[in-house]
Amino acid sequence: MHTFRCTDEEYEVLKNLAQKCGLSLSRYVVEKGLKHHPRQRLTPEECHALDSLMTARQDLVKVSNALNGKTDEEKLRMFKSGKFMNWWIMAVAGLIQHWQHIEENITSSVQTKSNKGKETAP
Repeated sequence: MHTFRCTDEEYEVLKNLAQKCGLSLSRYVVEKGLKHHPRQRLTPEECHALDSLMTARQDLVKVSNALNGKTDEEKLRMFKSGKFMNWWIMAVAGLIQHWQHIEENITSSVQTKSNKGKETAP
């Protein structure tokens, strides 16, 4: 067992931050000491938004999979423009990847400095 010193005010702040992240005070202090960035738990509204995001992503994956099963001629008839069709498929693929990235970041409990710098722009 190890201890540390802090004021009562600091203790309360740390305790509240740990609680918001769903961590014990001990675990929170260790994570911060290791330069990790514990995240606050999602609010019910944020959970609902994440669920909606995952549902929308699933729908786009289904549409993309359905298009992959079509011939080029069928796709051209559906979209009437090869240029638009290619743009649409690329846009859907980009959205799927971006939403996957958002989902991973929202659901991970701790973000370290090492993986924080690896985030890419949408």
